[in-house]
Amino acid sequence: MKRMRQVVVLCFVNLLFSVCAQSAEPCQEIHGRATLYTGDGQLMIWNIGTHHEFWILDDASWDKIFKYIPNGGGKDLFADFTVCPTKPFKKGAAQPAVVQSIRNPRLVTVR
Repeated sequence: MKRMRQVVVLCFVNLLFSVCAQSAEPCQEIHGRATLYTGDGQLMIWNIGTHHEFWILDDASWDKIFKYIPNGGGKDLFADFTVCPTKPFKKGAAQPAVVQSIRNPRLVTVR
């Protein structure tokens, strides 16, 4: 049992380290809207109340978001996202980020 606990702790530390190693800035909790732009295939999260967007590139983050969006489109996902930027903030530019977690998801149909 002790060995199993050590393995679980090691896996958790590795996962945490891999997210932190990719981060250019500290992870942050935001209330946002995830949208798939089907014209160019970009997945963006708008930080509600700001002019800032996060650009989602990695497969794990896509998988986390599309777990909530049926058929990959037609709906936006509003939620509390924990995002970890992979490049420094640049005013007026979308910031690439990794989604660490999603809480309080709510789907809204795109008009």
